[in-house]
Amino acid sequence: KYNGVDPGAVVDRYGADTARMFILFKAPPEKDLEWDDADVEGQFRFLQRIWRLCDGAKASGLQLQSPLPLPAELTPAETDLRRAVHTAIEAVSDDLQGDELQFNTAVSELMKLSNAMGGQLEAVSTAVAQEAVRSLLLLLAPFAPHLADELWEQLQGSGSIHQQRWPEVDASALVRDTITVVLQVKGKVRGNLEVPAAISKDELEQVALASDVAQKWLEGNAPKRVIVVPGKLVNLVP
Repeated sequence: KYNGVDPGAVVDRYGADTARMFILFKAPPEKDLEWDDADVEGQFRFLQRIWRLCDGAKASGLQLQSPLPLPAELTPAETDLRRAVHTAIEAVSDDLQGDELQFNTAVSELMKLSNAMGGQLEAVSTAVAQEAVRSLLLLLAPFAPHLADELWEQLQGSGSIHQQRWPEVDASALVRDTITVVLQVKGKVRGNLEVPAAISKDELEQVALASDVAQKWLEGNAPKRVIVVPGKLVNLVP
């Protein structure tokens, strides 16, 4: 708006999907879009990354025509990748529902997912890799329809990607065994604690007090006050 940039020039140079991704990512629908050639390049590189990701999957023999059964027991790498996949499905689905569509944050979630998948597909079972690639392309389809359909076809997906059902969230994949809690001393962040997700408030306080970070900043002294926000932070007040 107001700057007279012709999106057709971007389409000619980078393709329609890049232009579409840039426009959807750059600003939410209610905001004016400020054109930025660097961000156009960024979206082009992002789509190239997805192409390379899928090309590597194809080279390894991965196909998408029918979903494979997941392993009964998942490795830590498989658990982490499935959590990233279903976190993205949940987030993108939420962004595309309701009156306030959030295309920009949906594209951001796709970037996070592609980053999580990078280097991990070879470390997981074929079934988990298939689920990840399949989900990524289905989530990508509304934003980069041409690329998504082309990659779907190359990976032997059935029919057109635009005729497939939207992926569903597996709530069990979102469950975490551990959580990261922020440790503060006198209101300033001094570190993080990796603790069991089911840890009690009292147990969390004890873990925080026994941590090396607490011992360093308290200099061996007991705090006057301990503020615990379960699942989020512990603040030690000297």
